[in-house]
Amino acid sequence: MTASSAPVPPPPPPITHILETCLMVKDIRTSTDFYRDTFNVKPFLDTPRLSGFSLGQTTLLLFQLGATAADAPMPDDRGTIPGHGPSRDILDLLERQPATAHDRAATGLHQHFCFAVKTPEDVGTWETWLEEKKVKLIGKVDWPRGGKSVYFADPDGNVGEVGSRGIWEHY
Repeated sequence: MTASSAPVPPPPPPITHILETCLMVKDIRTSTDFYRDTFNVKPFLDTPRLSGFSLGQTTLLLFQLGATAADAPMPDDRGTIPGHGPSRDILDLLERQPATAHDRAATGLHQHFCFAVKTPEDVGTWETWLEEKKVKLIGKVDWPRGGKSVYFADPDGNVGEVGSRGIWEHY
């Protein structure tokens, strides 16, 4: 049997959703407090290295910039979590400028993520809530399919979004 006639294995099962989304942050304490207090969600993991928040089927992870670069061997020889985060040259650039609350012009990764809600009215409620919490709002969109989004900046200038059904064909 030649390599070209070797049996092809069946495809793996389909992906169901993204399990984790990770944001690199300059000050883990400030960012953990922001997400806890603004989104009324208690972290299930809260360490000087990282914090984790359960959001339905998804986990939002906050990693202290520079603290997760090395591989992390698991106890009892269960494997190794590979290092996460920017390369040293990018890290040096990011660490040179202190975190400036909600400053999108500052040097940063400005990562994007979206929290899902069911209805456009829910987005409006969140917009009011974010304004009352003095969170910097940076954009709004009414989507052609009927969805609605409001965008905000977190303490690191990341671009967060609260979005309703009707943004994408599949949501």
